[in-house]
Amino acid sequence: HDDDEGSMGVVINRADIEPMHDHDSPVQRWIHSSAPPYATFVGRPVEPFGYMCLHADDSTTSGVRSLDIVSDVPTGHGTHRVFRGYSGWAPQQLHDEINEGGWFVVPSRAGDVFDNDPSSLWVRVLRRQMGDLRRVGNFPPDPTLN
Repeated sequence: HDDDEGSMGVVINRADIEPMHDHDSPVQRWIHSSAPPYATFVGRPVEPFGYMCLHADDSTTSGVRSLDIVSDVPTGHGTHRVFRGYSGWAPQQLHDEINEGGWFVVPSRAGDVFDNDPSSLWVRVLRRQMGDLRRVGNFPPDPTLN
C-alpha cells in the first residue's frame, strides 16, 4: 500500500462466477489445492485475464505473500487463494480516498484472506468492530428492502 508505485489489492470475499474452460491448466491445479471454496476470486479490473496467488506466510507482516502461478508449485493444501486480476491505485490515490472517507479501514485477522465462507466475510468483519461501524454489518444486502 502506498509505495512509489502506488497500491494494489484484491477482493477476498467474492468468488469469480465465470468458469474456466481449460480444466488441465496450471491455474486449475492451483485452484483445486487452494483454500475452499476452490474458486478463482475477483481481483480486477487491472489485468482482468491475468492471475495471481496469495499464499499464507507467517514471516511477512501481512501474513501473506504473492506466488508466481507459472513458475512456483502449490504447497500445502488450503494455504493459498487464486485471484483473477487485481485492483490498482496511483501513488497517494488510495491514501487520499481513505482520508476522504471512501473506505472503512479496520484491523484484519490472519484467517480473513483464506476464510472458508467468503460470501459472509464482509458482514462478519464489520460485526466484530466497535461503535457505529458494527451496525453497518446488520444492513440488509439490498437496503431498499429494509
